[in-house]
This record gives sequence, C-alpha cells and structure tokens, in this order.
Amino acid sequence: MDPTVIAALGVVAFLSAVIGGMAGLGSAIIMIPALTFAVGIREAVPIATVAVMMQTWSRIWVNRHLIDRSVVKWFFIGAFPTSIVGATAFANLPADLLQKGFAVFLLLIVAFRHTRLAQGGMRMSPRAFTGVGAGQGFLSALFGGAGPFGASFFLAYGLRRGAFVGTMASGMTIINVVKIGIYGTFDLLDSQALILALSLGLVMVVGAYVGGAITNRVSDKAFVYIVEVVIVGAAISLLVR
Repeated sequence: MDPTVIAALGVVAFLSAVIGGMAGLGSAIIMIPALTFAVGIREAVPIATVAVMMQTWSRIWVNRHLIDRSVVKWFFIGAFPTSIVGATAFANLPADLLQKGFAVFLLLIVAFRHTRLAQGGMRMSPRAFTGVGAGQGFLSALFGGAGPFGASFFLAYGLRRGAFVGTMASGMTIINVVKIGIYGTFDLLDSQALILALSLGLVMVVGAYVGGAITNRVSDKAFVYIVEVVIVGAAISLLVR
C-alpha cells in the first residue's frame, strides 16, 4: 500500500478514535468508509474490527469499576448468536451490495438519532438488553459498526459518562471477538491486513485517551452535528463511488 495512503489512514484512525473517546461510540462507522476507499469493503470491516477492539479495551479498563455487569450479561446472550449470523452473511454477500448497504445504513443511523426512541423516549430493564444485543450483534457484524443503534438503549436505561462508555465497550468487545473469529474462518484477515489493523489500533488507543481528555470541552450539540456531517458525507461518497 502507498505510504501516503497509510499515513492518511493513520490520521483518520486517530481522529475517529478521538471522536469515539469523546462520545463512547462512532469510531468504526467513521473508520470503515476510509478503509473502504483504500482496500475495499470486504477487507475494511475486518481491519476496522481489530483496530476498534484495541480501542474498546482501553475504554473498559479506564471505566472498569463503573460497568453494569447485569446489562453486559443479557446483552451477550442476545448478541452472541446474531453476531455469528451477521458475520457469516458479511463474508458471503457480494462486495458491491455490502458497500451500498453500508452507505444506506449510515444514512438510516443519522435519521434514527433524531427519533423519539434515540432521544431516550422509553424505559429499559437489564433483561431487555437481550433484544438490544441481538440487533446490535447482527447489524455490527454485517456492517462493521452500529454503535448509535445500541447507544440509544444504553442511554434510555440510565447509563451516563463512564458507566455508559465502559458498559457499551464491554458489550461491543463480545461482538468483535465473535466477528474476528468468523472473519478468520473465511480468510478475510491475512497477515498484511492484520499488521495494518494492529498499527491503526495502536493509533486509535492514543486517540481514545485524547478524546476522553477533551470530552467536557466541546458542547454536545456541536459535537453531534460534526459527527453527523462526517457520517452523511461518507455515506454519499460510498453511494456514488
């Protein structure tokens, strides 16, 4: 791969991790379009999965005392089987269909954020996260990332700041481990892809800490608009590519 492309991916990885560190989600959704332009959607999702998982480990460690383990347990019960189904579908569907589907999914995520459900208009119990995990596991495995979908339910349950970031990171790590296992069985992660993923992951760990340090210095409203503009721009680019 051209050194200029690698450098550009490193910059995107750092910025996506800063945003993810501030909001507790969104790193994969920002990272995957950039990787798609560089290596294609089939390779982009496995690479992003490994890189983002390295970042989520740091979130878990920092917020380990605030994690709601009951939520994580029920989330895992729902997410485990559907992650297998979603990752298997990803490995077998045509690449062009996946790319267009991911672009449409990004646009739907932005639209979903403005619904009553996404703004906390419902009550949640720990057991309800079985269904949340099922949806999150399938969508994340199929499209590489679905943080904004699950985030709405974690917020509705009442998790905030460190508890939100740590609990959601724990759930996503479970999904990512399953995804990597399935992607590996279909030979979607060769040695070069793994080296790139680990390198980007190290950059993202640093970016996550930077994002966490500046979380309280950016207004929520401005931050949301910035993220949404980036997501919509990436979706449109993928659709017309």
